[in-house]
Amino acid sequence: MADRWRLHDRGALRRGLVLLALVAALVACGDDRVSVQGVEEPDEVPPRDAVLVDGAWEEAAAWIRRENADDRPVLVNILASWCGPCERELPLLLDAYDANPDIAFLGIDHLDNREDAERFVEEQDIRFPTLFDIGGEVAFAIEGRGMPTTVVFDTDGTLVAHHTGELTPASLEELLDTVR
Repeated sequence: MADRWRLHDRGALRRGLVLLALVAALVACGDDRVSVQGVEEPDEVPPRDAVLVDGAWEEAAAWIRRENADDRPVLVNILASWCGPCERELPLLLDAYDANPDIAFLGIDHLDNREDAERFVEEQDIRFPTLFDIGGEVAFAIEGRGMPTTVVFDTDGTLVAHHTGELTPASLEELLDTVR
């Protein structure tokens, strides 16, 4: 029976401990804001032009920190091939991506099948970088409670705006206005 509960995935255990440390640090500071500061640096930061590169919260946080070092805020969109509202809001996000070169955009493909994710990115012509988060760690870390979820990090790496559900032109402008 004890074998049934034994963790076999050391990577999942490591990521879980990192998330637990992040939550503990936020609670200890008395600050309920999510920040990428203090999140463990991964062995390799995903490239600026990542296309479905494997990544969880550590990699996403490192990617955001790198953009912040260039004085760029970051919009993060949690999406998936199986999410109808994600597909419907993508044209709006892609237009905003093209119109806002001073803001970095990062897609997080959430709990998806890799083949479906690859097809989705290609069919939807997603031009902003994306990470493939098979375990859903990024959504958990940013307290994503539904699909899609879109958040904005300021240039200090602090999450400053959050939207759950399909974006509208007004809700996207509101998010972007927090970091313009």
